[in-house]
Amino acid sequence: MQSGTKWTALILSVVAGVGGMIIGSTKLKNNTSASVQPRAERAVTNATSRTTAAVMSTDVTAVVESLGKPFKKAPYANNVWDLQLYRGKIYMGHGNSSNVGVAPNAGPIPIIYYDTITSTFQTQTVSSSNPGILPTTKMFVDEEQIDIYKVLDGKLFIPGNDSDGESWGLGNFYRLDGEIWTKYRNLPLGVHVYDLASYRGKLFAALGTEDKPTVLISHDQGESWQHYGTINTYGYRAYTLFQIGGKLYASGMMYPANNIWGDRTYILEINTNLQKRDVVIYGSRMLPGLTYQLGTTPYNRIGKNVNFDNKLLYIAGQVFNDGQLTPRSLNVMTAINQARRVILPDTAALPTDVLAREGKAYVLTYTRQNLNYINRIYETTDLVTWTEILSFEQDTYARSFEESEGDFYFGLGTDPDVLSASSGKLLRVRRDNIAINSN
Repeated sequence: MQSGTKWTALILSVVAGVGGMIIGSTKLKNNTSASVQPRAERAVTNATSRTTAAVMSTDVTAVVESLGKPFKKAPYANNVWDLQLYRGKIYMGHGNSSNVGVAPNAGPIPIIYYDTITSTFQTQTVSSSNPGILPTTKMFVDEEQIDIYKVLDGKLFIPGNDSDGESWGLGNFYRLDGEIWTKYRNLPLGVHVYDLASYRGKLFAALGTEDKPTVLISHDQGESWQHYGTINTYGYRAYTLFQIGGKLYASGMMYPANNIWGDRTYILEINTNLQKRDVVIYGSRMLPGLTYQLGTTPYNRIGKNVNFDNKLLYIAGQVFNDGQLTPRSLNVMTAINQARRVILPDTAALPTDVLAREGKAYVLTYTRQNLNYINRIYETTDLVTWTEILSFEQDTYARSFEESEGDFYFGLGTDPDVLSASSGKLLRVRRDNIAINSN
């Protein structure tokens, strides 16, 4: 559900030619099969030749396994926005929260995971915790999109990205409590709940509201929420919560470097004493290398991010199709207003997801090549030197990835102007087929 548009933002949007589009692990019980899949089929049958080829090259196209496509939506709503490993299961996000364009308002969305032990897709049930309301059990979340999963203090959460058919007075989040997903509809004015974070024993939520980019705090692990602060930036949406230098930050929209409006705005800083303050930021320093191009949206934001080696590795890009992200750069932040752009070996590669494991960080990228896409993973131990560890060709690109026991999993996506029927597929590359193998 999109919010209204402030006059200043509307003027800027018209100038930019984009209108008001963007303001605005044990097996669990109570599972039912979402799509009973056969054993994964490999692209070719000669395992010996595949392994030999992988040793000689990073190209693993011939050995990519298609595990299946469990979603039943249209191609754009089948975008695998996120993959999250939790207790041996690969959770998959999908849907579409936009009110316009292809596959709009695609909810409700089932919670589907791939069980790495049983090699099956499963759907989990959701119950309600709302006081005074009769308990319900559903096979989906009441959202138009599952955009991200968050593991916080050992538990798995889903921020309520855009509630499906519910009032805007409250927002939702979902938590896997033991063996049951529980819906909590208790975030004041939470039209959109874009992110959740745990910091200093408290939970924080980043909201898109009808007023200002808002941050809530919970002192009781989400049982209740209170208003904490707002971000003094453009629009109505707080998109991302991240930590660096021992502090928590909430960020909204940012301008890249430009000679029209300037690139100064604010983010909200939260220190170890839970005190808050506005901090001035500059797009030229937070979005290094990006500049405004006439005819494109001037609104950018921080997307997928991980902490690694006391730094923040993050993807930045344009706000697109309501709250989605068009990736434009991969960056390393050492402190607020101190960031550098990562130049990968394939300088045309666009980053779609990042991942951190013990001693290593990874980025998933794609490059358009004629009618197909080259998907790559790069690995680093120091955020300076990046090594390609695998690549594969598909008719679309991988939007998200995960790693389990050395195997890599990929969730395929698509763009609204180049729709692919492969969107929503889950692929796997086994560790034995990766030439440069991580321990």
